[in-house]
Amino acid sequence: EISINFLARRTGTAASALPYYETRGLLKPQRNRAGQRRYPRSDIRRVSIVIIAQKFGFCLRDIKELRAALP
Repeated sequence: EISINFLARRTGTAASALPYYETRGLLKPQRNRAGQRRYPRSDIRRVSIVIIAQKFGFCLRDIKELRAALP
């Protein structure tokens, strides 16, 4: 598992965007005992897909629907 800051750095995304993606149903981090978000390493790929899809003009709702079809 990785921290929110590590995920943000690896994907070039603002750390504040990641909780927003969570509220939109694109990410589902776990919480540690201190209540901090912990993301699986596979979320690096998920966030990267979101960023690329947004660059192609997809909205988050559409990205969520398309992502549901992906492994």
